[in-house]
Amino acid sequence: MNPVKWFKVFNSVQWKMVIIYVLLLLIAMQLIGVYFFQKLEDTFYASFENDLKKQAKTLQEVVKYNMAPGTESDKQKREIDEILEKFPLDKSNTVQIIDHESIVIATTNSENSRKGQKNIRVNNVLQGNKESITEVIQKAGNRYMLYTYPIKHDGEIIGAIHMEAPMQEMYRTIRDINKILIKVTVASMVGASFLMIILARTITNPIKEITEQATIMAEGNFDRKVTVKSDDEIGKLASSFNHLAQHLRNALSQNEAEKGRLQSVLTNMSDGVIATDRKGRVIVFNRRAEEMLNKTIHHKEDINDILPRSHPIILPLTEERETFVELDLEDDAFTIIKITFTPVLRASRETIGLILVLQDVTEEEKLDRQRKEFVANVSHELRTPLTTIKSYLEALDEGGAMEEPELASRFLQVTRQEAERMTRLIHDLLQLSRLDAKNVQFHKQALQPKEILQNAGDRFAFQCRQKGIRFQLSIEDNLSRIYADRDQIHQLLDNLLSNAVKYTPEGGCVTLSAQQKRDGFVEVAVSDTGIGIPKKDLERIFERFYRVDKARSRLMGGTGLGLSIAKEIAEAHGGSIHMESELEKGTTVRFTLPSCEPEVNQP
Repeated sequence: MNPVKWFKVFNSVQWKMVIIYVLLLLIAMQLIGVYFFQKLEDTFYASFENDLKKQAKTLQEVVKYNMAPGTESDKQKREIDEILEKFPLDKSNTVQIIDHESIVIATTNSENSRKGQKNIRVNNVLQGNKESITEVIQKAGNRYMLYTYPIKHDGEIIGAIHMEAPMQEMYRTIRDINKILIKVTVASMVGASFLMIILARTITNPIKEITEQATIMAEGNFDRKVTVKSDDEIGKLASSFNHLAQHLRNALSQNEAEKGRLQSVLTNMSDGVIATDRKGRVIVFNRRAEEMLNKTIHHKEDINDILPRSHPIILPLTEERETFVELDLEDDAFTIIKITFTPVLRASRETIGLILVLQDVTEEEKLDRQRKEFVANVSHELRTPLTTIKSYLEALDEGGAMEEPELASRFLQVTRQEAERMTRLIHDLLQLSRLDAKNVQFHKQALQPKEILQNAGDRFAFQCRQKGIRFQLSIEDNLSRIYADRDQIHQLLDNLLSNAVKYTPEGGCVTLSAQQKRDGFVEVAVSDTGIGIPKKDLERIFERFYRVDKARSRLMGGTGLGLSIAKEIAEAHGGSIHMESELEKGTTVRFTLPSCEPEVNQP
């Protein structure tokens, strides 16, 4: 069989279970065998040593009387030889009787040649250093156990018994036991492997069937079911898989229906829609988006290659953003598209995509221009009678027709001031009326904020010098362009700067500054070192006709609508406005305007 096929076979769960089980069994048997044979060897060794010790003790009791002091040497040796011949000893063992001078005086027949020689191995026993000596030596390829035991008479060591016993028989017995254990181990492993194969097949066969069904489901067939053969965990898994297949079939049917409805909605929407994945690649779009952008959109195309923007969108987005794009068409025509960027977030706040909604606001811009013309005409018609009244009153005042010239002059002066106030009031009311029409957009265009702020600074720097107030202009470099109505922004700045100059005493300071925020907005701040506003009035300061000090406001010519107009202008441009103030220390008003091409940064 091909090695690759063999590898696939043994790479299955069934054979993995069998192999792991057999290896575990083999390791366990090996550990048990090592431990068993070590203990067996220790037991045999102790038993072997104990037998020699018993023989030595028995022989010592017999020969100690023949080696007592005063016994004739020759007679002593003959008697000891006779004792060794009659003593029940193993023929393979060698026994030596040694006197107190370490000289062999008797030995078994196989070792007669060693009589009269010294045996230095027994010196430690003869000298009383050790009670007995046991050691194992290697001789002629075999192992022997040497055992030396002292011969005592009346508590005095008068000699020693030295025994040499071959250990071949003991190790032969151990090897025989080892062979038997190996045979039992092999038989056990074969039987256990057979049982494990049966068990593994019982587990893996249903899993194989479930795997085959999963493959078929991946191809789109959900009609086949897995056979449930038992009520155990595997059977429950098969039942759950069949239940899952049923639910997937229903879910896919619903998904196809929803997909069809969604496609129908996208096709018939008046707004353009583009959806991207987390990397900005297009995954869904409708025909209206192509029409509005006047280009063909391709699936998986990068969104930055589609939108006519000089700065790319920095992904991923985490908050909703808006921007405006102006497309130049033929015959000096133009189209202004409002694009709303909405991130698609998981429950964990992770961005997984982006939805772009494109709205054509060109008609709204045209309507806004028509509305401005209408308001201008109405304003002109309302101002005409007021101007006429003012002219006649001035003529009357200068002509001296009244009987009390001084009183008449004062009366006419008040009348003129009220007429001017009414003119300003009507102008402000008309301004608010235009701002209240939320469905009408301003005449917006891409503007450089630095230019607008410098113009405002030039207008009010002269007023500040006349009043003895320092004027400072602080504008960051590289501010992004804003998409705004130039006149409305001028109106907003005029309202805020006129208030700052009006309520700042001589010697004070008025500052106009601007900076780029991380979210793409441009923030403008108007600060002064004037009288400030109490904290209790800050919440209502942007309400129409609300005055902190009504008498002082009237004295300075205020209508109470300036900050309301500023708030409406800022919010109408998609920005915000808020005030910070501390009584007797000064006030700072900050408002934000969206960039024409905002740099979108991660928070």
